[in-house]
Amino acid sequence: MSRPGKFAKSSRVKQLRQFRRRKQQQASQAIAWDQVEDFLLGRYHLVQGSRLPQTVDATIQRFFSEWLRTAMQAGEGQVQWDVATISAATLKRIGNQVPWQFYAVLWQQTARWQKFLLREGPVVPLAERRQVIHPLEQSEWARLIAHQLAVNLLTATAVPITDQQREQLVKSLLQDEQLQWNAVAALFGPLGFQVDEQADAATKQWLNALLALTIVPNHD
Repeated sequence: MSRPGKFAKSSRVKQLRQFRRRKQQQASQAIAWDQVEDFLLGRYHLVQGSRLPQTVDATIQRFFSEWLRTAMQAGEGQVQWDVATISAATLKRIGNQVPWQFYAVLWQQTARWQKFLLREGPVVPLAERRQVIHPLEQSEWARLIAHQLAVNLLTATAVPITDQQREQLVKSLLQDEQLQWNAVAALFGPLGFQVDEQADAATKQWLNALLALTIVPNHD
């Protein structure tokens, strides 16, 4: 009969073998770093995008694609994806390349998209899993988008402005932590938006669809 000590030791060896086997299986099932964007975009469309109107789905897919490119610029060794930092950098890069309706659609979908990211990001089958940190509250999303809209407006008008005046503009786009889309439309409407003739057909169709959207004021 086995002594308890030997049994415990043999059980430990068995556990270690099982652990190594699981790690080997995970490694064999892992995707390459350059496949992450396609993997998560595919997952998003499968889980949520297929239930959304075409223009909304295309908008979030394009935002998510840009977001992932921003996140992945830090390299595979950066295992933490900071939602607040990466989102701000992504919106800054997108800037005025899209009409203001893009930001309205994004605002309406931020809660669902972030919930998906928090659930799916950490389980992407990479050799070293990602940690998704610093998610944003809806009030923080509202302020982030309002800030980017203010920057976009000031960039388009090229009017010199102080930091205090910019902050006042941001506040004018918010009320009770809600974005005021009627105010946004009034400010951006006269400026118009020119679709880039060099863009591909799918992008042109998407941008024109955004421009044709009717945004319900103050809808979250």
